[in-house]
Amino acid sequence: MMPTLSPPLGSILKCHVCVSNEGKMWKQVINCCAEKSNQLSENLFQLQKLIEKTHMRAEVICRGCKMQRYCSVSHLLADRPEHQPICNVLRELQRYRKIDHPLLLDGKINDRTKLQLVISQLKLILSVKLGRPLSPREHQLIGNPAVCDVCFSSEALEDCQGCTGVAFCCADHRRLVENNHSPQDCQTLALIASPFRQLDCFVNINNFHNTSKIKETHLIDAFFEATNVRISNTPWTDLESFQLFATCSSFSGIASLCLAMTHIFWVPDPKRAVVVYVVGATEKTLNYFQDMHLQFLFLQFANIQHIQLHFIGKTLGNIGEMEKVFQVKDVQRTVIERFYPLSFSQFSCIFNVDPTLILILQPDFIGAGETIQNMVDFIKKQDVDDVDWQEDCLSSILRSVGVPICYTSISMMQAMSDFTAIDSLAKKNNISIERAYNLTENPYREILPLLNPCPVDWERIVYANNYLEVVFTSIKKY
Repeated sequence: MMPTLSPPLGSILKCHVCVSNEGKMWKQVINCCAEKSNQLSENLFQLQKLIEKTHMRAEVICRGCKMQRYCSVSHLLADRPEHQPICNVLRELQRYRKIDHPLLLDGKINDRTKLQLVISQLKLILSVKLGRPLSPREHQLIGNPAVCDVCFSSEALEDCQGCTGVAFCCADHRRLVENNHSPQDCQTLALIASPFRQLDCFVNINNFHNTSKIKETHLIDAFFEATNVRISNTPWTDLESFQLFATCSSFSGIASLCLAMTHIFWVPDPKRAVVVYVVGATEKTLNYFQDMHLQFLFLQFANIQHIQLHFIGKTLGNIGEMEKVFQVKDVQRTVIERFYPLSFSQFSCIFNVDPTLILILQPDFIGAGETIQNMVDFIKKQDVDDVDWQEDCLSSILRSVGVPICYTSISMMQAMSDFTAIDSLAKKNNISIERAYNLTENPYREILPLLNPCPVDWERIVYANNYLEVVFTSIKKY
């Protein structure tokens, strides 16, 4: 099982149907290559025509919601079944509030703070009216609307040809946008909008070479040292470049674990196994622990020869136990993987809890701490991994005294919220918190950018495993 990417969100300035079809066509091309099909040349021809169409301006705007754009009326009609539910709500909202556009909910928008406020309100209204969380596509439509990057107008927009990630309503505003829209910003938005994001094809790496000074480097350099594979500065331009870029990004989970292990005091004994509890694990979490990722970890730690990975999460299936053997640096290394479809509180009641460390990747502890609940109780996350940290008993995790607890967060605001939840719950349970690696931007975060799904967060671009924290707990003494 190889890692999969999030569904493509693309750019709201492109035709949604064209972008979706381009991703599907790339999948067909890849399948033809794998099967050596005679259909390959025809698929490539159709793909080229589709790519050319994808770069056309999406000038047809849905008359109902005033927000979704298409390249043609035929694509607008083809998209009706999927787009209809949110369109109906937005149309009714405009009629009820007597406004000409959903973004005018609170009057004319004159700054980004007001835009973010309106986005928050629209997401709340839609989630309530639809009776469900918004889909990734709906989050993109509302969370990153097509507006001028200078005056926030939605009229007569032209997009940046390099990324289709920002737009402007006139030549003067275009020049202002170009002055503030750096090449790096353009590249980031181009990666977000790339149809390659729809694909789940990665490069499987078998050969590993050199270790890195984990504390002193970052994901791209560590990946190159380990694999001798360089990634492109323009990975959105062709499939092979994107595959390598995405493969490098997938090493974020294991590399973050390596960094966390360098900030805890432990004496590695080659004869003893390093026991890692991956708590709140889901199917997505397992994507970070493929064979190539495990070999990367062994490469970094010469004294580690045995690892036990305990994946603990309520949504995991009854996978059983797996044993793997690797030859890294002429030394045989073993990994035992065990899977527990349990919450951590259930697990701790059944089994003896004695890990080397606890790893939690992007947990979102919101709900565990009363202090931060009021800030976010109106926000529904776009991608719920079925982990309820109240039910999963964060307090049980905190009672694992002396064991380093390592977790990552997608943004600084989320990282602060996560720690507030931990700190609040620790105080209620008379537990002391010692921070060994304190809310620091993670040099091993993923390199595939994401548009921030949280409308009240100040970071517009975020990354999986963006921030890392390592804490120890102990019982307070009086």
